[in-house]
Amino acid sequence: MSKRQKKSRSPQAGGAATKGLKKAGPSREESVNAALKASYERLQRRQYEKAEVILRKALSELGRDPRMLGNLVAALENQGRGEEALTVARSAVEHFPEDAQSHNNLGAITKFQGDLAQAEASFRRAVELAPDYADAWRHLAGLKTFTSADDPDLAHMRDLLQRMPRNNPQRAAIYFAIARALDEIGDTDEAFTHFERGNRARRGTLRFSAPDLSRLISETIELQSAELIGRGPAEGAPDDAPILIVGMPRSGSTLIEQVLASHPDVEGVGEVPDLPRALDPFIDDPKFRMRSLSLLSDDELATVGKAYALSLKKRAPEAGRIVDKFLTNYIHLGTLHRALPNARIIHATRDPLDNAFGCYTTLFTSEVPFVYDFKEIAATIAESGRLMDHWKSVMPHAIHEVKYESMVSDLEGETRRLLEFLGLPWSDRCLDFHNTDRRVNSASATQVRKPLYSSSVGRWKRYESHLAPMKRALAEYGVIDSAS
Repeated sequence: MSKRQKKSRSPQAGGAATKGLKKAGPSREESVNAALKASYERLQRRQYEKAEVILRKALSELGRDPRMLGNLVAALENQGRGEEALTVARSAVEHFPEDAQSHNNLGAITKFQGDLAQAEASFRRAVELAPDYADAWRHLAGLKTFTSADDPDLAHMRDLLQRMPRNNPQRAAIYFAIARALDEIGDTDEAFTHFERGNRARRGTLRFSAPDLSRLISETIELQSAELIGRGPAEGAPDDAPILIVGMPRSGSTLIEQVLASHPDVEGVGEVPDLPRALDPFIDDPKFRMRSLSLLSDDELATVGKAYALSLKKRAPEAGRIVDKFLTNYIHLGTLHRALPNARIIHATRDPLDNAFGCYTTLFTSEVPFVYDFKEIAATIAESGRLMDHWKSVMPHAIHEVKYESMVSDLEGETRRLLEFLGLPWSDRCLDFHNTDRRVNSASATQVRKPLYSSSVGRWKRYESHLAPMKRALAEYGVIDSAS
């Protein structure tokens, strides 16, 4: 998906308007740019269906354009229509073989679908066509294995960073790509320098307020009280039983989803904003979101439950149970519990030092504004934990906590407990999760294609000499006992 307006590679409308003649209509390029702008705005608002309508109409009337095809890929992908997105991405590469962004889009789609060889080949082709394409370098660095400081790809990324203007927002992608390469070859000191600079560069483009989050959590706990939740299910609430995974990024949530999606009765749909979208019509002012939700009538709650359940069913029509891994759904669990009383929630948790470090060393494709600063990571771990403690106290039978370290050390035991909580029969396929063929659209898309490994447990210790600020932040917010 892109807003970049490049010079059109299609023929322009010929003939200049002469004085006295009626003003000509918009050129093809102007019409394409208008469609790009309109579709991008819909994508930013999570109005994916509307973006698709705009793009298909423009493509029909104006002909193929690689930028519009790229936005269409994003619109389809965000609707959970991965196969259609893949078809469009392949079509873009077929018709525009010299367009680097089309190859980058195809690489991203095939990476999510588990075809890592094709993904790497696509990213490689993208940087061959556009040697300074920062996002493609970031993707490529995330797939290949670096074994030497003399790797030519590492040298090229260093050179690119040197030539990039200081105010270029793409510097963050290159910082993280270089950091990952240095981490692999064991140069943790220089790797951390690049992680640190990459985080500063990315944080400067985002808006986040820890005090605002704290106020939201306090308001939610006050309004979504034990008394309100104790009123029980809304009259007319549907009996669908979706499975929601919530928690912090880099907490093992993708592993949990992959294990569950390997069960023959379960399908995972990834991180989809279907619950917030079902709630949006009932929120008059985002500043008073929780107040609006706390005043919903039974009929309105039932409407929310039906809309959410239906949207998930459209994504996985044949599934017995559906897993939604939109992590920030933790904010809305009280409303969900009354609107869909059979929904079950899995709270993914991880050692806070590893969790914080995992966030800090990841450049997220989606907008996750709190992960690029140690204090903001610590504040979010603390505040999300505070709200989850509240939910567990008012709806204890609906929530099951899964610790990442426990999954790694005792996969079968943890999986059996998880399936029992969900009312699902045992399946050996859950232990063979890395061979499950499905889309995984998250920062852990490559890791869950591998057998279970424990190298991520205690990973922060390799960088301990640099992490005093992280420890201080976690201690300040009460997430760990002390910074020593």
